[in-house]
Amino acid sequence: MTNSEITPLLGNGSASSSNKKDKNKDGVRQHLLNFTPLQSFIVLLVLATITFSSVYLMIKSTLPKDLPEEQKPWLKFPRNAEDVQHLSIVLETYLGLHYYQVMACFVATYVAMMAFAIPGTVMLSVLAGALFKIWIGVPLVLFCCAFGASCCYYISYYLGHPIVEKHLKTRMAKLQVKIDKKRDQLFFYFAFLRVSPIMPNWFMSIASPHLGIPIHIYFFGTLLGVIPNTLVTVQAGETLAELASPDDFTLFTPQNIIMSVVVAFCLLIPIILQRRHEDPLEEDTKPVSGEAHV
Repeated sequence: MTNSEITPLLGNGSASSSNKKDKNKDGVRQHLLNFTPLQSFIVLLVLATITFSSVYLMIKSTLPKDLPEEQKPWLKFPRNAEDVQHLSIVLETYLGLHYYQVMACFVATYVAMMAFAIPGTVMLSVLAGALFKIWIGVPLVLFCCAFGASCCYYISYYLGHPIVEKHLKTRMAKLQVKIDKKRDQLFFYFAFLRVSPIMPNWFMSIASPHLGIPIHIYFFGTLLGVIPNTLVTVQAGETLAELASPDDFTLFTPQNIIMSVVVAFCLLIPIILQRRHEDPLEEDTKPVSGEAHV
């Protein structure tokens, strides 16, 4: 396949024309588009290895080393409420002396996981509430989500095309049709997809640059769309720090569910209003087959 035969994965004619201009301006991506899926995967694996090795070394050199023996097993990536509660206990005293170092380690870990669409950030958001409380935790998590997801956007833009073309093309073709119908309300529609469980967040992060979604809509749509989940998880983390037992911990309270539904509905309002204001006679103005020959 020659360079001239390589076309954007999906999209309408205008998106195709726009992507062709981008390719002409971006020699690096033009070269990377010629990679096979295996070559792209190897480059991604090397990039991920370098990134997470750097984060690990940063954490290892920053976090406390002189812990009591019974607390050493607690210093690990949190996978459940009990891990979060133990880790927050370990870091509570250390946080008072090295506040910004702990925050930097948290941000680096969160952004790296978002950049490579790795699941598990929910417990990091809960940890943010336990460590930094809601007024610092919420803005911190929102920044990590939006910035980390933007990193994922560009990684997929440059390296993901061969992999997406091979493994996700059919699934993305269906989503492309829906997005093309919502181009006039793309920001609200994308934010709605972020806040709703219809599309997994990892899929939206990987697919967006190949669906013609501009980075500014992607960034701010992600920022708006993750607000409900962020409020729920960070607030739950602040509560978890005060619980006697992690068995009492839960994310799915009635208040949290209602808040998520309300936010999702609010994001749909502009789309609904736009559809109601569309001209109902628009199709009737087209000439019928008999009139076309007059």
